[in-house]
Amino acid sequence: MHAMHAVRTAVHADATADEARALLRERKLDHSLFYVYVVDADDRLLGQVSARRLLLSRGDEPMTKLMHAAPAVAACTDTTGQAFDYLATYRQLAIPVVDGQQRLLGVVDVTAWTADAADRLEGGRAEFFGRLGAAVEEHRLGGPIRGFQMRMPWLLCNIASGLACAFIAEIHEELLEAVIVLAAFIPLVLTVTESVGVQAAELSVGLLRSNASLPAFLRRLRTEAATSILLGLAAGGIVGISTLILTQPEERHRIILILLLSVISAMVIAALIGSFVPRILRRLGADPKFASGPVTLMAVDVSSTLTYLTIATAFFARYAPAVSP
Repeated sequence: MHAMHAVRTAVHADATADEARALLRERKLDHSLFYVYVVDADDRLLGQVSARRLLLSRGDEPMTKLMHAAPAVAACTDTTGQAFDYLATYRQLAIPVVDGQQRLLGVVDVTAWTADAADRLEGGRAEFFGRLGAAVEEHRLGGPIRGFQMRMPWLLCNIASGLACAFIAEIHEELLEAVIVLAAFIPLVLTVTESVGVQAAELSVGLLRSNASLPAFLRRLRTEAATSILLGLAAGGIVGISTLILTQPEERHRIILILLLSVISAMVIAALIGSFVPRILRRLGADPKFASGPVTLMAVDVSSTLTYLTIATAFFARYAPAVSP
């Protein structure tokens, strides 16, 4: 649980209010003081006392008399999102985190909640710029040299994908010259698959922030795959219908099938790429929020072009590209 911080406001059950106040003054608190937690000799949570109540209480009052049971606790196996839900549901300023033996491990407080909310608001803007390889923080870091250093590596991703797509198209040159309408639909196939890939990447980045566990990722992956199939059926059908205007009657049925199969296949692949890229980047030590957009677009462009022209070649086998020995 990434929002949890260590507890420096825990006192033993045999302490008095004066002793608790003296103990807190000796400690260097690096977080806000909302509650003082009362624990036994084994660090099991017994109750909590609000900072205000402790401040106003008589010095000789025992902490066990001042305390009351915590309205809610978070288990160490809970996600950060669940801990934030407890804060909202029980209107608490902090939620203690315990293990299976009720031992106090840490605290998730409202400052982490507000910081997370701010990150989410900033995240939409950062992810938008991230799609182009630009960081919002760049504007606070300096001039054009710094901007060049931050942007150029991601522009190289776009250049590399463009060259790869051009190479794939060159291999299928005979097919594209013979069936010109296929070339006309390449930008459309890339546009719809890029959208799906980037959307999947943004959802995957959000999941990494809230719940980075493997089971949660696999659930998200299944949902994204099923969603992309439905999107592919809808988009492929719409695109296929448009060929009634742009194609010759003798080629029409094949073009419709090519576009339908290509859009569905490429969308599923794009969704998988977008889901996996942030996790791979995080494992490699890169910032998924910043790097996922350019890398996803590069991989989706290449895979979509290859998928589209490979399926088209299967339907127009007589124009299949020659393969050098």
